[in-house]
Amino acid sequence: MPERAALYRRYRPQTFSAIVGQEHVTRTLRNAIASGQVAHAYLLAGVRGTGKTSIARLIAKAVNCPNAKDGEPCDRCETCVAIREGRFLDLIEIDAASNRGIDEMRDLRDKVRFAPSMGQYKVYVIDEAHQLTTEAFNALLKTLEEPPPHAMFILATTEAQKIPATIVSRTQRFDLRRIPHKGVVAQLANIVEQEKLRADPAALDAIARHAQGSLRDAESMLDMVIAFANGPITLKEVDDLLGASDWEETAALFDALAAADGAKGVELIGRLVDDGRDLRLFVRRAIEHARALVFTRATGNPPEAVSEQMATKLRAQAQGLSLDQLAKMAKRLIETEQHLRTSEGTPLPLELAILDLVTSSEKVAPPPDARREADRPATRPTPPSPTRSESRRDAPRGSMVAIAERRVVTETTITVGAASPVVKLETVRKAWGELVDRAKERSIGKAAQLAKAEPLAIEGATIVIGFGEEFARLLWQEKRRAELEQDLSEILNATIRVKCVRQAGVPEAATDDPMLRAAIDTLGRPDRIMEIE
Repeated sequence: MPERAALYRRYRPQTFSAIVGQEHVTRTLRNAIASGQVAHAYLLAGVRGTGKTSIARLIAKAVNCPNAKDGEPCDRCETCVAIREGRFLDLIEIDAASNRGIDEMRDLRDKVRFAPSMGQYKVYVIDEAHQLTTEAFNALLKTLEEPPPHAMFILATTEAQKIPATIVSRTQRFDLRRIPHKGVVAQLANIVEQEKLRADPAALDAIARHAQGSLRDAESMLDMVIAFANGPITLKEVDDLLGASDWEETAALFDALAAADGAKGVELIGRLVDDGRDLRLFVRRAIEHARALVFTRATGNPPEAVSEQMATKLRAQAQGLSLDQLAKMAKRLIETEQHLRTSEGTPLPLELAILDLVTSSEKVAPPPDARREADRPATRPTPPSPTRSESRRDAPRGSMVAIAERRVVTETTITVGAASPVVKLETVRKAWGELVDRAKERSIGKAAQLAKAEPLAIEGATIVIGFGEEFARLLWQEKRRAELEQDLSEILNATIRVKCVRQAGVPEAATDDPMLRAAIDTLGRPDRIMEIE
């Protein structure tokens, strides 16, 4: 069977008018070429998949096409066909990632003096130009400033800030934008029509959301979905193959932060870890989401490049978050991205950031246990005296510490005077494996923490569970206790309460870990909580 080229290669634009979403660039270039005011060097900057290489090749076609009209290449002459097929000798494409040294630039400087062999201009395209070394840039500088009349340089980069100012000042710079969502969907629909396929509009819209403004990514994803579906393309096939889009995951994170639901945020991170996702990339996308929210909140309108579905979500989230809150979130996420570089793969810095943002929010929601205690009938034991409670509320502690103190007092009053355990400790230990299996269905991370824990004692209806790691104990005590109590109650067929404690035999030296100290500072000092008991 003959090899079929990838969609993004087969549908690469061959004229300026076919470029999607970069009218501000293509119009300028067409006018310059038509009037003979071509620059000797261009810098094309933009994220991946926005048309940098395609525009560079079109410049080479237009300046060498003998039949060019109004700056557009004819795409039919021998020169245009040779460039399209990659056999035009005067178009030299250099990958700066593998040809980044001074020797390669000296070789280029020596060869640029030779006249073109097939066309009017010899065009050098340097892709990912930011990867050139300082010495290579210096070697290129003079040639770039005063090249021979027959030579033209086009630098393409995804990181324009890394290009030296001396180089930028000798070029005409164009910043390529992310492709608008509607433009991506329209191009995908055009490809599907030309390929004589059937695709639901909702499926193409979902692929475009996944691509996030990169047309090449969208075309590559469409190629994958075509092979996966082996027939009509529906939204179900796209979801089965690609899963949740990146923006939907970051939107879920900000939903959790807006609702002050740290458990939901930490569970999201757990799913990403279980799926083997790159957390640094996720945080960088979360920073972009925060930027979009700031723009939406400040202007009242979401960025133009987003889809209608994402625009609706951004408007809803922006209404519930102030600019001050968004600034704190963005700052904390930027710090977290830096911490993840040295965290050796652990998600703890991101989990701590989520808990920190939740506990520092003014909109902290009452935890499930606090709501459950509030719903108890009036026959429950009398709470501590107002004087003692007021002194706790007035103490300079974080909101999580205050909540933990109230919980511990409540637990103490409930279990005092319990006549006998509702279940045997041996029964609980035998059922622990089933509990771990239940947790594994939701999150491998949760199951791993419970597998290391151990039931230590039973005080009436309360099971005392020992955790070897202080961070795990705090997390289950503060955020996941309701889930643990529900599972144990169903497994043991009894109304069960849970108290999480530090397991004896684990050396206290573990608290010297800086990440653990940060967790304790975020959730409250455990020793201060235990004093109340």
